[in-house]
Amino acid sequence: MSTDVMETATDPIDALAGRLFAAGVEAMELCNIYLGVQLGLYDALAGPPATPAELAARTGLAPRYVREWLQQQAVAGLLEPDGSDPDTARYALAAGVSSVLVDPTGPAYLGGLPSALAAVGHVLPDLVRAFRTGEAVPYAAYGPDAVSAQSALNRPAYVNQLVADWLPRIPDLHARLADPTRPARVGDFGCGAGWSTIELAKAFPHLRLDGYDSDEASIGAARRNAVEHGVADRVDFEVADLSDDQADWSARYDAVFLFECLHDLPRPVEALVNTRRALTPHATVIVMDERTAAGFTAPGDPVERFFAAASTLWCVPQGMVGPDPEPVGPLMRASTLHDLASRAGFRRSEVLDIEHPFWRFYRLVP
Repeated sequence: MSTDVMETATDPIDALAGRLFAAGVEAMELCNIYLGVQLGLYDALAGPPATPAELAARTGLAPRYVREWLQQQAVAGLLEPDGSDPDTARYALAAGVSSVLVDPTGPAYLGGLPSALAAVGHVLPDLVRAFRTGEAVPYAAYGPDAVSAQSALNRPAYVNQLVADWLPRIPDLHARLADPTRPARVGDFGCGAGWSTIELAKAFPHLRLDGYDSDEASIGAARRNAVEHGVADRVDFEVADLSDDQADWSARYDAVFLFECLHDLPRPVEALVNTRRALTPHATVIVMDERTAAGFTAPGDPVERFFAAASTLWCVPQGMVGPDPEPVGPLMRASTLHDLASRAGFRRSEVLDIEHPFWRFYRLVP
């Protein structure tokens, strides 16, 4: 190695220490963003700029805490003060903050991300124990932040892309859903808080839709959301284990969607078997799951790193419930999906031509 290269090479210890320190800073900043989202501070600052006293009065929060939060947010670059005195300066949202942290249906919204961090923090002692015992950490153990995080992270895509972009790329399915002369019945399996089901109901008023999820809190939220958006008369949400072969999965659905849930399920093959049983002749099954690399990649890009981190902290622990669990986790390759579909009795599975940075779309042919 030349002298010049040796002098410019980064010491691996310093590099790793710097990386972990930066990650710690960002984690702490995410916790402060959590406070801003939960307490409505960003929403309040979407109006006129405010001093600490004005923002405390506007939100009904304790002035001393508000002052400290404003100062932290300005240091982090998320707020812009108009002066050098943190007590008297008026603070305004920095460019981009409104789109990313205020508008819950905007395509760039990430206000649910700090809730995911809070939910994981809630169960970290349980995860330590689970690593030692092999037991599950059920979704319900993560608390209400888990439901709000999952809901908030996926909703913008359903609002902005599901009907406007994704479905038109599956022309025969789009035409079937849009046909009012033969109203289709649609199953949304693993529906969570129901936002995908609700967007389908809003776009196609003649459809009858059923959403299923094993989490009672999520189904409760879905029912409230359906009422709020005026579709409760056409949408039914029920608590159900998709892997339960004792449930009535007799043929009824012209289309079934599994949006970003298959990799979480304890028994994905059984869930797909029940999905196949629930279909009418010539029905369509669409699976949306993580867009991973074709094979194990180390080190991975930021998306792959996010999936890998979520696998140990979120998806696999939640999928270890019940007898003989076989959760795949979010690092599910396309080849794994094809294998699951084949084991469940589907004749064919194919990757659809729908581009998304986080998700891959599949069609399963019974």
